[in-house]
Amino acid sequence: MRGETKRGGTEPWIWALVAVLVVLAWQALTVNANYAGNWTGLFRTGWKTPVPERLAPGTYRNAHPHGYDGQYYRFLAHDPFLRHGTATDLDTPMDRSRRILVPLLAWALAGGQQGAIDGAYVLVILASIFAGTYFLGRIMVRQGRHAALGLLFLAVPATIVGIDTMTVDVTLAALTACFAWHWGSGREPGWGLWFTLAAAGLTRETGLLLAAACVLAALVKRDYRRAAFWGTAVLPALGWYGCLHFVIPPAGGTPLSVPGWLWPRPQLGIVMRAIDPPRYPLLGASVERIVRALDALSLLAMMAAAALGILRLRWAKPAAIRAALGLQVAFLLAITDEVFWTPPYGYCRPFAPLFVLLLAGDSAGRGRRVWVAAILVCALVDVRVLAEMETQGLGVLRWLGLG
Repeated sequence: MRGETKRGGTEPWIWALVAVLVVLAWQALTVNANYAGNWTGLFRTGWKTPVPERLAPGTYRNAHPHGYDGQYYRFLAHDPFLRHGTATDLDTPMDRSRRILVPLLAWALAGGQQGAIDGAYVLVILASIFAGTYFLGRIMVRQGRHAALGLLFLAVPATIVGIDTMTVDVTLAALTACFAWHWGSGREPGWGLWFTLAAAGLTRETGLLLAAACVLAALVKRDYRRAAFWGTAVLPALGWYGCLHFVIPPAGGTPLSVPGWLWPRPQLGIVMRAIDPPRYPLLGASVERIVRALDALSLLAMMAAAALGILRLRWAKPAAIRAALGLQVAFLLAITDEVFWTPPYGYCRPFAPLFVLLLAGDSAGRGRRVWVAAILVCALVDVRVLAEMETQGLGVLRWLGLG
């Protein structure tokens, strides 16, 4: 760490703390300006969403009838082992319950005390932002750059969405930064990376792709012992999926069902959606044109991210990073359903690892142009994501007396 600091300037943890303070300041502003001071407003609970009876009195109801995904992870945090019928309040019980790590950490941090769980959940998200900024900063320092570039973690689209809606993808993004740092440390990763991989699989099922990348890299080297070692990192997630089989009623889904993106149908979903972005009849004609243009640019940026990932395959080292990039690009290409590419908050989140790996790429050597292009790609997606926060921003300005 000392060597890294000498080359890169200020220690990465300082910039990670700056990131947390900036995010916390924004959240405090929007909570007071837009959610009447009720921090549960961050979870975006829709006014039509069924809420567990014990949580209903203190829950801030969002103007959107169905809310957003963070509300369901909050429900899970209050009942992570599904002992109190929470599964019936989830929109897709099996999918939500698989992504247990963030809710479970919030529950554990609060010591199971119901009144402290919501605050603990916010702290888990803030800790993810700290970790993601910290590890990305250490990667930048290793490349001879300033540790402040770790703040690029805040430019990952899934990070912005996580700050706004308490979704779990920001934690997977942080774990990916940790994954990239382990493989660039100059020594063979061990148990630290194993726990990172296990945590990624418990955060979201797509996190298992990181473990798959390590296994593939070891198999290419014919290092079967290491391949088996990395392969065991998926066991905690698979074990949890198995437990869900006995907890969630069959109508909630099949725990070990294969995700649809593993068997893609030949469609040009993202291309067709970029050519014909969604319509917004409630907006004025001029505003609708702007928003649709931003949609097209954002979707083109997502395609550019895949292209940059392919370019990075030429010189990415070590093999596990190359495999992770390849799997992420393949994952993006496998999502062929046009409906998936409609909501900007939705389509950018599953690809948090791809954006992190691009930002963590060589920023000083042959890959510098790709790295700069990756920042631009993130920015184009971010503009569309931030456009979704216009109402919040105006609310904050009015609350501050500036609107």
